[in-house]
Amino acid sequence: MKVIKILNNSLLLTKDEQGREVIVMGKGLAFKGKVGEQLDEEHIQKRFILQNNPSAQAYVRTIENMPESHVNVINKLISNAKEKLSLDDQIFFTLMDHLSFAIERWKKGVSLQNRMLWEIQRFHPVEFELGVEAVLMLNQELGIELTEEEAGNIAFHFVNAQTHEKKMERTMQSVKMLKDIFNLIQYSFDMQLNKNSIHYVRLVTHLQFFIQRLQEGRLGNSAKDFIFQHMVKEHPLEYKCAEMIKTYVQNMLEITISNEELLYLIIHIARIVQEEQDNDGRL
Repeated sequence: MKVIKILNNSLLLTKDEQGREVIVMGKGLAFKGKVGEQLDEEHIQKRFILQNNPSAQAYVRTIENMPESHVNVINKLISNAKEKLSLDDQIFFTLMDHLSFAIERWKKGVSLQNRMLWEIQRFHPVEFELGVEAVLMLNQELGIELTEEEAGNIAFHFVNAQTHEKKMERTMQSVKMLKDIFNLIQYSFDMQLNKNSIHYVRLVTHLQFFIQRLQEGRLGNSAKDFIFQHMVKEHPLEYKCAEMIKTYVQNMLEITISNEELLYLIIHIARIVQEEQDNDGRL
């Protein structure tokens, strides 16, 4: 692995045997490899492959200009998150880049509102909790005062780093669609969903994968028509709600939902509506 550039005492920009640019991390690497020479790989603790995209060199410049203490803390919080989430290594670059600007904004007294904070808390609680832990770590170790708004932004990066297509716009679209679909369900049945119920959790999970399939164009279409017609007959209100969701999706993404997808929506909606009705009956 050939050293191209020394970024700081523990980070080097290198090129591997396949010609790919790789940022490698290790204690005191700057003293163990000179520019233009081969680096002994036994000194490398972590490596991050720079994907071939227009942002790659900008990421390198950002990391090069960041204080080493900032790089170390951000790497630490990413490692902490990886204990609970399966994150793509590209988060090393995207989160470094984001937090570099977040810290600069804090120094200048500039605060940006996270308009999706409530949604990220509600639909991605694990990622949000890790975002809160990350903010606490940054504040304590760097002597800064980032807010809960920033915890939501970090959570977005954790969510985004788990998807097949690493597009922040897609993640934000997914969260918005979750919110809108839940509002359609609550509006249709004039009720507030109990987020502590098992059927609520199952509905959230189903909708998350449903929206991911919509975005990736992988919709199912194998439902038996007689099963679908039976569910429509047995659950007309839930079917009406599912049709509203279908119309919403068509307007949002210009995608037509199959009867199989409608069937599973009806099933999940029926379960959570029945649970709410049972709870009301016990009051």
